[in-house]
Amino acid sequence: MPHSDPKAKIIHHTALQKRGGARRVAQILRDCQQGDGIDARMSFEIPEDTAFTGTQPIDFGRRLEPDQVPHLHASADWPSLLKSIPRDTRCVITLHDCNLITGGCPFPLDCPHFAKDCEDPCPRGFPASFENRRIRRERLDRLQPTLVSPSRWLATLAREALPGHKVRIIPNGIPWPESPPDKQAARAALGLHPNARAVLFAAHGGMRAAYKSGEAWPVYWREIKRRQPGAVGFAVGGDTAGEQDGLTLWPYVDREKLGTLMDACDCFVYPTLADNHSLLILEAMSHGQPVVASPVGGVPEQIEDGTTGFLVKTDPEEFGEAVSDLLEHASQARRVGHTAFLKGGKRFDAKRMAAQYAPLYNRQE
Repeated sequence: MPHSDPKAKIIHHTALQKRGGARRVAQILRDCQQGDGIDARMSFEIPEDTAFTGTQPIDFGRRLEPDQVPHLHASADWPSLLKSIPRDTRCVITLHDCNLITGGCPFPLDCPHFAKDCEDPCPRGFPASFENRRIRRERLDRLQPTLVSPSRWLATLAREALPGHKVRIIPNGIPWPESPPDKQAARAALGLHPNARAVLFAAHGGMRAAYKSGEAWPVYWREIKRRQPGAVGFAVGGDTAGEQDGLTLWPYVDREKLGTLMDACDCFVYPTLADNHSLLILEAMSHGQPVVASPVGGVPEQIEDGTTGFLVKTDPEEFGEAVSDLLEHASQARRVGHTAFLKGGKRFDAKRMAAQYAPLYNRQE
């Protein structure tokens, strides 16, 4: 696979310093590029550590070094960020959600206003949606960046919203372990019984993650418990710890702790309403965990239904039935999880992703 010129200089820019899928992809790419001897760095707008200060979107362009290629992943103010970059600058933008191609919403779902340039008034209350979308498109037209989508689904929407712009498809990737996890060691670390039937819910924001059906997790959990009374459940990603109807609530945890949970559980439950190319699904696959997820957005591009996971209508009863079936048939869960681990390692490894991005920094195609 092609590699970037080691002399290349790349600056990955995100909105958040530490959290979020866009920041995670930027960090993975930076680490891979640094491993290849490339001058790859990161900047961010919103510091989450008092020892650092962020870069305001309007100031980003003037801070670029000569021949440094900006790779933009997320921004709290896309119009100002795009305006700050000189017209002839080589620039790569990864579309992690739909915000850049709408009037402000991260996912249009089935909104009829998307096909009408987000005409006002926005059904979801985003102010000046038509004008905001026009400004975004105008500034993208001026800059002519290289656009990348991790999913075919979002690439199709982007081409519709940005006529004249070519959108490449590069699936997300994560560092993939060489061998499947040791489930019993993970269970011992968490104090779980070796024969427990355990499921995991996770999303940035936890039960407040609207696009991930977070507020409905207890409903999904009750359906699972109704069929599997002895099941153990974990919900991760919110800002409080506790317990609700037997579902253990954990706030945001570091990657190591999340990995231990994924190693220990039998199934990752992901009733998402909208998704581009979920890193959580990839994380679960890399830990040999079968995923039960909604067939929305780019999710069907990640999961082969019945082979590496299961695609289920976003409905508590249907999810409850699918998850219960996996918990009831442990050998099937192990087989699907192992297949997800093997196939995912070939399709979604971080080095593969970095190699596909490499040519984009060397020329404007």
